[in-house]
Amino acid sequence: MPKPTDFAPVAPPPAESAIFSQPLALSLAGALGLLLALSLFAIAPLFYPGYFQAHSGFVPLWNIADIRANFGPGWTPPIATRFAALPGDGLLPYAVAALLPLPPVSAVKLIFGVSWLLGGAGLLLWLRSWLGYVGALVAALVYVYLPFQIAAVYVRGAWAETLFWGLLPWALLAVTYLVTSPRRALLLPAALFWLALGLTQLGLALWAALLAAILLLAVHRRESLLPLLAVLGGVGLAAAGYALLGHPFTAPINPADHLLYPNQLFSAAWGFGASRPGWNDGMSLQVGLAAAGLSLLAVTQWWPNPAQRRDRRLWFFLLAALALALLTTPLAAAVWRWPLLAYPWQLLGLAGLCLSVLAGALLWLEPQFARLPLLAGVILFILLSAYPALLPQFIKTDSIPPGPEAILGDNLLVLLDHHFEMQTSGYTVGLGQGETTIPLAAHGSLRPGEALVLAVRWQPLQIFGQDYKIFVHLVDAAGNVLAQFDGYPHEGAYPTSQWVPGEVIADSYPLAVPADAPAGPYRLFVGLYDEATLERLSVSGDDSGRVIFDVQ
Repeated sequence: MPKPTDFAPVAPPPAESAIFSQPLALSLAGALGLLLALSLFAIAPLFYPGYFQAHSGFVPLWNIADIRANFGPGWTPPIATRFAALPGDGLLPYAVAALLPLPPVSAVKLIFGVSWLLGGAGLLLWLRSWLGYVGALVAALVYVYLPFQIAAVYVRGAWAETLFWGLLPWALLAVTYLVTSPRRALLLPAALFWLALGLTQLGLALWAALLAAILLLAVHRRESLLPLLAVLGGVGLAAAGYALLGHPFTAPINPADHLLYPNQLFSAAWGFGASRPGWNDGMSLQVGLAAAGLSLLAVTQWWPNPAQRRDRRLWFFLLAALALALLTTPLAAAVWRWPLLAYPWQLLGLAGLCLSVLAGALLWLEPQFARLPLLAGVILFILLSAYPALLPQFIKTDSIPPGPEAILGDNLLVLLDHHFEMQTSGYTVGLGQGETTIPLAAHGSLRPGEALVLAVRWQPLQIFGQDYKIFVHLVDAAGNVLAQFDGYPHEGAYPTSQWVPGEVIADSYPLAVPADAPAGPYRLFVGLYDEATLERLSVSGDDSGRVIFDVQ
């Protein structure tokens, strides 16, 4: 007799659910809706009631207020660092913001958010006929969560450039329509998209036009005539417009100072500092873990397959991503003798677009990744790789002045605001514990023998190449210096060479009025100077490099 066993017979496994055995099926509405839902993590900080601290500072807000007051064809940004047609921001973002019935802060944040979402949606629509909705969705998500895109918004505050990256996929979609449906009626809409790119950031538009031209000639060949006319015509018209308006095409900058070392492209560090010459940049310039990782997986899928290896599209985006990344390194220093861009690493946006296409191609090459368990993992990988960077530094809206009190240097530094305080000793009625100053307005007129404190807020707009000293002179009605302060910011603890563009730096400077000084009113001179040469930073409106205040 057979020996009985203690184990019950094992039932056969249930049939695999169809939702896990087949690639996820999406409609156009479903793909766009899922993209919007998954992109909310990127734009969520824009809904914070304040404004975020970025390298552009409050300049976009002030320029928007100015264009609304002085709108006209000859308008140029009154406060702009290195303003020029090629390396600088274009005029289209300002015109759009001027037409929005919103306060400047809300207008800028709206342009950031809409541009970001437009970029993802445009990439999805551009790639859907090739990669399918699921592959195009992944490509769009990688594009939305590129570290370069996040840094452009929350670190640099590059709102015009963000609009450029939002419009670029739509411009590529427009020329693709001209390839598949070569009708002259589509020529004008396509050219208008490229005109908009040129009016947003002309330097980047020229690079994008070169990329599009190579794509058309390498992949589509015979069908490339009308698309090329649209690309070159739109960008050329933008350049002609700037020439007619008399805008300078170049600025006194040296892009070669900001070439990247290869390790920076793969560094996981994330910071809010500025781009500085050399390897020690304060901001992240990485290509992105999701973009690089998924692109590498895509290459491993198509390389062993001879049929797929002959696909010119895959070759183009791989070689273009590598070439664009190479152009940001010192090996391409000769290319940057003419400043088409302010920083060579701005090409990382184009490289990121190419990597996004390759990342989405992974799901086209290997349908297993389009099935729900793996697809959920891919999407989670994209989100988690970028999520730690979605933490901008905020500034309360009520601390933003309507305009700068003074501009120093060549748009190097702005004085946001100032107020006078009186230094007290011992217990003073009305002061809380630990408080040692009271507003001058509450004290009354400044008198001889009293101690005055000047409290200021600075905002640098560019990096300082050296440490500057601050001078404060209190003078009488005859111009005689009664008291003065000369010293480095924060008593030397935070020199100007370490200041980060866009940050708000509060500082104060004490002045002791002599007991034998004549009675007021007095005047106060403030400025910065190089201790070695005694040369002062220029101040708009004063030939002697002084910001002048009346002290009552």
